[in-house]
Amino acid sequence: MYSTQALPKLPRMAAVHDLSGMGKCSLTVALPIVSATGVECCCIPTALLSTHTGGCLTGWTFTDLSGDIVPIARHWHDMALKFDAVYSGYLASEAQGRLLEQAIDLIAGEDTHIIVDPAMADNGNYYANLDVRMTECFRRLIKRADIITPNITEACFLTDTPYRAGGHDEKFVTELIDKLSELGPDFVAITGVSPERGKVGIAARDNKTGMSCCVMNDALDGTFHGSGDVFASAFAALLTRGAPLEKALCTAEQFVTAAIERTALRATPREYGLDFEGILPEYIRLCEALFAPEAEA
Repeated sequence: MYSTQALPKLPRMAAVHDLSGMGKCSLTVALPIVSATGVECCCIPTALLSTHTGGCLTGWTFTDLSGDIVPIARHWHDMALKFDAVYSGYLASEAQGRLLEQAIDLIAGEDTHIIVDPAMADNGNYYANLDVRMTECFRRLIKRADIITPNITEACFLTDTPYRAGGHDEKFVTELIDKLSELGPDFVAITGVSPERGKVGIAARDNKTGMSCCVMNDALDGTFHGSGDVFASAFAALLTRGAPLEKALCTAEQFVTAAIERTALRATPREYGLDFEGILPEYIRLCEALFAPEAEA
């Protein structure tokens, strides 16, 4: 039997992403990971796809759900639902950015964290069907954001910085974070930072405290699709639940690294996404330890 005495409040997050039926990314990773973190995940799908659009996947189906974004948010508003965070990712068009702003106006309160993962590009290129118009779209959204989690490509596009595939030294990364911070967010975390060959990780800064941190790991060859979504979902949920920046960063990075290693060991096709499912039990244990009363004391 589980004890139900003195249970803490269950934080609630609205996740605004696409839903790819196959290929673990966006809502298919956000929903289980946010939930495993101990945060209720309410979904607003921006599009329905048979698979994601990255890698060598072709022939995917796509249904634009723009017409549902604001009505879903309005229904939740009418229900008087309170949200601790709104977490946005892939948007199918620049127009959806304006719809998301309307949705935020409907469901976000003064204390709601706005978390933006500007999912529009990777490896120096925009995703299929997206272009430079999405950069301006996400700049507008970031002005309203508390937390942002761009990858290195998106960070370069958002700041008009020439893209580098590697060699991300401290000066380069610091300047990127400075420029992103000028757009308004309190927390900036850049994924895919590679200061030298064979190393990759995440650099972050809390602009409220000035604290910066960086987590690096040995890089595996090739691209692991969906790794940014796995990290961003865990990181956003951990912060929503109240974890300090450095602990949230390290826990989310530990989780995504274990999932990448498991995917490589199993030789899962990279386009299928990370094999994170088998890591969830250990991740839940890490979360319980992180938020245990003695850990918070």
